[in-house]
Amino acid sequence: MTHSADPDGLLEPLISELVTDSSLSHYVQNLIQQQPILVRFRPDIEHCFHTKRTQEFSQIFRIASALWLLLFVVIFLGTYLNFPYIFQSNEYLIWQSTFAFTTLTVIGLSICAYIPKSHFFVHHYIIAPLITLLLYQLLVGSLALPDGQMNIYASYNIILTMVIAIFSLRLLWQKTILIIGCSALMAGATLFINGWHIVTLQFLHAFVLVATVLLSIAFFVERRERLSFLHEVLVAVTSHELARINTHLATIAREDALSGLANRRAFDDCLEMEWDRARREEQPLSLLFIDVDHFKLYNDTYGHAAGDDCLRQVGQTMKKTLLRPADSIARYGGEEFVVLLPCTDALGAEEVAERVIRAIDVLAIPHKRSLVAFHVTASIGICTIMPHEHHTISLLLENADAALYKAKTAGRHCFKHYQEPTNSIKFNFQG
Repeated sequence: MTHSADPDGLLEPLISELVTDSSLSHYVQNLIQQQPILVRFRPDIEHCFHTKRTQEFSQIFRIASALWLLLFVVIFLGTYLNFPYIFQSNEYLIWQSTFAFTTLTVIGLSICAYIPKSHFFVHHYIIAPLITLLLYQLLVGSLALPDGQMNIYASYNIILTMVIAIFSLRLLWQKTILIIGCSALMAGATLFINGWHIVTLQFLHAFVLVATVLLSIAFFVERRERLSFLHEVLVAVTSHELARINTHLATIAREDALSGLANRRAFDDCLEMEWDRARREEQPLSLLFIDVDHFKLYNDTYGHAAGDDCLRQVGQTMKKTLLRPADSIARYGGEEFVVLLPCTDALGAEEVAERVIRAIDVLAIPHKRSLVAFHVTASIGICTIMPHEHHTISLLLENADAALYKAKTAGRHCFKHYQEPTNSIKFNFQG
């Protein structure tokens, strides 16, 4: 995922399951090309879109609640300083109840802003009804008492409230339209009760015009956000595909396709790293060169397909004999394998060599043209070294190869040390 497309990191976990759908990229590209007026998604993407918006709401909830509180304090102080009689006369009970309701609402939302578990519920089920009730109270107050200055002041409050409603709830703009519609119906009922007493120009300007403009803006903001979300999804899908390809290429670059073991390049990197570590920590390093005996004869007898399968079985079997995570095995080339044993002395290397030879014997892959046994066997050359500044990696490889040559000249199906600190062991096939 690119940071420019998803700076908050919200999209990646949401579409992690969607990106595996092969049809997603084609679907998104079609919508982007069509640029429809009403942008609607299929259910899984729609769910992802609304979930992301809820997360965004949760991120800004604290800031928004603080701004709502500040706005309320400004309006309350302005009202108290300029119209103190509103809080003193029973004639303005509607306005007094509106301030009381707004006070409780702002305080409640400010508390919920610090309770993350409540954000989803507040976003979907609380804010819309609260805004509806507040708008209705403001509409009732302005229409029921159309007395010039007070009426104009109420209209300003209504406009502010509608702005907050539209741009706070545009995440769910259908509900916003419902809120405005319900408020209009309630206002109509109030007007009916009050004998349709209204200042027409003010009504059209404060309610109809402002609501129409704000809803139009909300609609186009909604459309833009949905198209932007499609681009984010497309970038996420592309990034996921590139990551998959890069992972595959990295695997190919460091894994032998036939045996499933590390390849020579990966082995060389590992050997260099373990060599440096052994020098720093003054620990012994052992290397096993392993060669499948008479493998050319096996290929000539059973065919290359059988030969490939033989190498695959032998390689995976040898891998299972390595008991430590630090030990590694790689296919060195052809029928040759290498095992690297960090922090392992000559005796420890012997134990591994014994396990390797016995494990291959247990496989008992038939090899009727073998000059050693009636099944596939292996010869092993061992070199153990304590690296220091006068030693080189190439010397370790040469010595292990020389030990392998000794094992072959000694009759194969055995292991030999480059410098033999202990007696070598030969495994003869018992018919």
